[in-house]
Amino acid sequence: MNSLKESAEIIGAEIREASNTFNRVFGTKSNREELWNNLFAEMNKVAGLTTRECDKAVCKLAQNEELMVVFFKVDEDRKLGWVKNMLEDTV
Repeated sequence: MNSLKESAEIIGAEIREASNTFNRVFGTKSNREELWNNLFAEMNKVAGLTTRECDKAVCKLAQNEELMVVFFKVDEDRKLGWVKNMLEDTV
């Protein structure tokens, strides 16, 4: 019985560590929701995108949380190129 309890404790510790790592990398759920809420406004700030490109980028990022987080971390002077590469699937 002790080995079952020890196994459960090890698994629980691994799950907690994985959750902490995820939150450290991608932020908390409320932070991610804030990013999602700001996505359209931030995409519209990227000078040089057509309306169609902007809409496509928002849709693509809204479906891929990891890419959305990266978008918000890209320097402003590199965002246009990053978004165009993402739309061409070269990111």
